[in-house]
Amino acid sequence: MGKMTRREFILNSSMIAGGTLGGLAMGSGVFTPPQALSAEIKFPESSCQAKKKSKKKILIGYASFCGSTGEVAEALGRELCQQGAQVDIRVLKNVRDISSYDGAVLGSSVRSASWLPEAIEFVQNNQERLSRIPVAFFLTCLALYKDTEESRRVAGSYMNPVLKSAPSVQPVDLGLFAGVLDYSKLTIMYRMIMKSKMKDRGVPEGDFRNWEAIQAWARAIYPSLSVG
Repeated sequence: MGKMTRREFILNSSMIAGGTLGGLAMGSGVFTPPQALSAEIKFPESSCQAKKKSKKKILIGYASFCGSTGEVAEALGRELCQQGAQVDIRVLKNVRDISSYDGAVLGSSVRSASWLPEAIEFVQNNQERLSRIPVAFFLTCLALYKDTEESRRVAGSYMNPVLKSAPSVQPVDLGLFAGVLDYSKLTIMYRMIMKSKMKDRGVPEGDFRNWEAIQAWARAIYPSLSVG
């Protein structure tokens, strides 16, 4: 094989970078999300029990790319515990049986204008049980880095794929929350691509989560989750 010229090397590198972005953005499965991550990402799982023991057991299940959605799940769990529920916070891919839960709060970060595939698959696979207990859905996305009527309309449309995939599951409410853009969690190549992509969209790096709004939503949905 002959030596590759500098021009050929740059061209090939650009094609690989474009393929990485395309695979991740379009969910093609050619490049899996972990290949874009440079740091060890933590996906929290925990359980909590209200001081006043409750018979209501709620699952907070989530799917996340860089871990920030898991932190939202933890905040929701703490608030629901304070309201009086027993709560398990779990990564959805680790949940095998939901028969013991009296309610569920399920969420995901967004890729390709939709929940992550594993989150949608979880709802589809468990729709028979989920259709018989109160359920709330939530998402985190960068479309909401500015909370406007238009951005909320766009974020709301990201829920359509999961709602259509399991029509028998009727959520009591939908939580729409801003996410986090942290380049330090990405590989150098993917970081460069994302910086260009986000610059074009006018999205700066930062943590745009509104913790007061997240906690308020948990308080608002608790009465619906604790019925029955």
